[in-house]
Amino acid sequence: MRNLLYLIFRYSALILFLFLEIISFYLIINYNKSQKEIWAHSSNIFTGSIYEKVEGVQDFFELKAENDSLLVENAKLLETIINFRVTTKESAFETFEAEDSLINYSVIPARVCSKTINLRNNFLTLCKGEQDGIKIGMGVFAKEGIVGIIKSVSDNFATVLMILNSQSRISGSINSKKYHGNLVWDSENPMKLNLLDVPKHADIQIGDSISTSGYSVSFPPDIYIGKISDYTLGGGSNSYNIEVDLNHDLSKLEYVYVIAFDKSEEKQVLIEESDE
Repeated sequence: MRNLLYLIFRYSALILFLFLEIISFYLIINYNKSQKEIWAHSSNIFTGSIYEKVEGVQDFFELKAENDSLLVENAKLLETIINFRVTTKESAFETFEAEDSLINYSVIPARVCSKTINLRNNFLTLCKGEQDGIKIGMGVFAKEGIVGIIKSVSDNFATVLMILNSQSRISGSINSKKYHGNLVWDSENPMKLNLLDVPKHADIQIGDSISTSGYSVSFPPDIYIGKISDYTLGGGSNSYNIEVDLNHDLSKLEYVYVIAFDKSEEKQVLIEESDE
């Protein structure tokens, strides 16, 4: 208390000056029309600027919530489209009960936490994990095309082995010709992949589109990959080396979709047994 009184006494002249200054401004503003209008205009500009900044912060958080909501809705739409495609192909050979055929695949939306893009073996990390239904071996794609395969998972995070990785092997199909091969990345260009093991008697053309074949447990058929930009046939080789241009820049990824196949374990067991 003594220190407070000492402080007031020490700065009493300044405090009195400020008090009288405030009184003066009050009297000038309230009893002079022009000054009152200037004050009202200036205060409106100031409060408007503050309100705009506060509103911008609120819009940022609302936009994030809206983006999450749109991501979920997109996932549901993609899930419906993928299952419809698969069901249509199956029904061409055999009649399936709708209840059994429409629930083959489910799509889980996820946000990218981190990624590498300039290494020989690139990975990205998702902000979702085992608690969200993500498991090792599931395929990951964006709205423009495939991204990679889940390599490892924890409770809340998952690591994706990207297609821009020397260890990546994904089965791809030439849509118009129905030939398939293994999609690999063996260059330093993040916009180009190579489709190998397509037989040399295949009739292929530059511009043919490439999609997933559906032969693996990670991806259903017809997830878009890219287009053929060039192809070569080495001397004595029985298969083409096909250059594929991606239509999306993986360095700009923010959101992806993880696809789960409900019969993946059963199919994987049969694949492993046939390889023995």
